[in-house]
Amino acid sequence: MITSIGIPAVGRLTYQRVAGTTRRFVGTLRSVRNDAILLNRIYRLAIDFENQTWWVEKQAKLELLGSESQGQAAVDPKKPAPPPSGFSIADKYGKKPRELPGGVVFDGVLTERDGLLRSGLAYIHFFPSGYAEQSIVYLNKQGVETGGYSLYIRPANGKIEVFNRRVQNFEDTQVQ
Repeated sequence: MITSIGIPAVGRLTYQRVAGTTRRFVGTLRSVRNDAILLNRIYRLAIDFENQTWWVEKQAKLELLGSESQGQAAVDPKKPAPPPSGFSIADKYGKKPRELPGGVVFDGVLTERDGLLRSGLAYIHFFPSGYAEQSIVYLNKQGVETGGYSLYIRPANGKIEVFNRRVQNFEDTQVQ
């Protein structure tokens, strides 16, 4: 009897964590975009799939982006080394990688340039013009293949749309 009451309660608690994490993450993405515009810098969100952590980096000075590859092997998350393109951790968002709450995972990042990434590092860039890389970030309960949330970042206006389902491609985000 206790199990029949407890297991659904734990499932609801994890679902609430996913929903709360999604709301906070949308706020962070909006803040990163605003900082890129106001501070005239390129910012990027880094997601490390192996450690299920994320952080925000800023470019020291405006310069062309390097050819760092998405999905590359993660560096030591305790002290991520700045990639060759001149990015370093943006202290405003934390001085070290941030973990997701227990039971919540990054289930992938879809970008136009690299397709679906589910391992290594994924980057999403935000530019001073207000443009953001068209991307979809998937957040879900650990060990669950369906459902979850899809956070779609519109490129032209940087608007973040949240879908309470897995959006398979960019065309599925269009308003009908």
